[in-house]
Amino acid sequence: MLSLATATRDYARSLDAGTFDRLGSSDLRYLFEAMGPELWAWQYARRLTQQSAWRARTEVDEQVERALAARAMTEGIETWATALTALDARIEHARLHREPMPQPLAVPAEIRAALEARDAAALERIRRKRGRNGEGETGAVAIPDEAVHHPPLPGRPA
Repeated sequence: MLSLATATRDYARSLDAGTFDRLGSSDLRYLFEAMGPELWAWQYARRLTQQSAWRARTEVDEQVERALAARAMTEGIETWATALTALDARIEHARLHREPMPQPLAVPAEIRAALEARDAAALERIRRKRGRNGEGETGAVAIPDEAVHHPPLPGRPA
C-alpha cells in the first residue's frame, strides 16, 4: 500500500499534468486506499473548487498529517459548500448536454452536520433581521392558491 505522502503527491502530479481522468481503476484504487474515503472526498471537493490538491509532507508522521487534514476539512467548510454548488452545476450541464454524469461528492457526516448548522444559523440570522423570532410577531400572510389564480376584479372589494 502507498504511503499517504506518496499517494497525495502522485494524485497532485496527475492533476497538474492533466492525466487524472485517464488513470486506470487500479491506480485510482491505490490512491483511494492510501488516502481513505474522507481525504479522497476532500481532494475531490478541492478539485471541484479549482484549488490545488492537498499534499502530505514526507517528513511528518502520517497520523499527524491525517489529523491536520481533518482539521483543515472541518475548518474549510466553504470549500465543501462551494464544491456542492459546483457539482450541482456540472450535473445540470451534463443532464442538458446528455453527457456522462460527474461522480457524486461523498460529504463526511461531520461536514454535513457543520453545513446544516451553518445553514440553520444563516436562517436564524435572517429571521432575527426581519424581526420574526416567533414571539407573537406576524410576518407576511400566505395567499391561498385560489386567490392567486382568481384575483378580484378592479374596483370590487376583496
